[in-house]
Amino acid sequence: MAMKPKIVVLDDWTKFWGNQPAVERLRERGDVTIYTTPASGEDEVLRRLRDATVAVANRERTPLNARVLREADKLELIGQTGRISPSIDAEAATERGIALVAAGGQPGSHVAVAELGLALMLALAREIPRNDRRVREADWVAPPTRMLSGQTLGILGLGNIGGHMARLAKALQMKVIAWGPTLTPERAQANDVEYVAHDDLFRRADVLFISVKLATMTRGMVGAQQLSLMKPSSFLINIARGPVVDDAALIQALQQRRIAGAGLDVYDMEPLPADHPLTTLDNVVLTPHIGWGVDTNFQLMVENLTNAVLKYLEGDMSGVVNPAALERRRLMTR
Repeated sequence: MAMKPKIVVLDDWTKFWGNQPAVERLRERGDVTIYTTPASGEDEVLRRLRDATVAVANRERTPLNARVLREADKLELIGQTGRISPSIDAEAATERGIALVAAGGQPGSHVAVAELGLALMLALAREIPRNDRRVREADWVAPPTRMLSGQTLGILGLGNIGGHMARLAKALQMKVIAWGPTLTPERAQANDVEYVAHDDLFRRADVLFISVKLATMTRGMVGAQQLSLMKPSSFLINIARGPVVDDAALIQALQQRRIAGAGLDVYDMEPLPADHPLTTLDNVVLTPHIGWGVDTNFQLMVENLTNAVLKYLEGDMSGVVNPAALERRRLMTR
């Protein structure tokens, strides 16, 4: 490791890192560059990584694929907030001898994601964004909106987030049903939730809440066929990952009013382009992937990842999640 490593924060879009005291400790140890705008593509990511020995990736904002990892020839450590996600080709990193470390934030931050799901659901049901605009324009001819009490929430994926969302929905006196690729009737019962068949989840839900992890089996899990089962009056909430839902199928269903609306915090492409079809629809509520981004969670992620990076730079490799990369690097430098 060079005496003064070059440390690059690839994607601080919310301009949070630069204000954190923990970053000063990084500056004492190396030359720190913080990028606050999204990279336009792989070539720009590579330009940002030129001569970098340490890269910091915030969640999944910057994909680090095999090509990028092969060509970033000085890179020896990647730190990612949260956990090492599929946005990093971990196999390619190991082959290149690039160590990986990760650090979470506030314990129990899944609650914040469920709370955002609740906010999106309420915003759709009571047409809050549209009614806000009406008040500003002195238009009080507001149509009636919907009460959620007595409606059915269908949860796709009853993990930590889905389980907390179930409790929030019950507080609103909603009925709660669930299905998931690994969900069992016993686990649903333990959450006081009715376990249903796959198709019944879509048919019965007045609000479909998507909270499965993105994996090969869940990519595109909600497509045209599933959307066709839903009621024309139903809402879809996605706080999981964009690719779980077939983007084109969702846009078509919304345009044709085959479902009533959608509340989305995640997208196939992030940031969402300004001219994306979703931005033109009046039956969607959109947020910029903020489910996990509460203040305490952000701060702890910066502090914890800074600690993980400094620990590595000081020679303590115990936090490396792919130790085979260290052996690979040793063999490459012999």
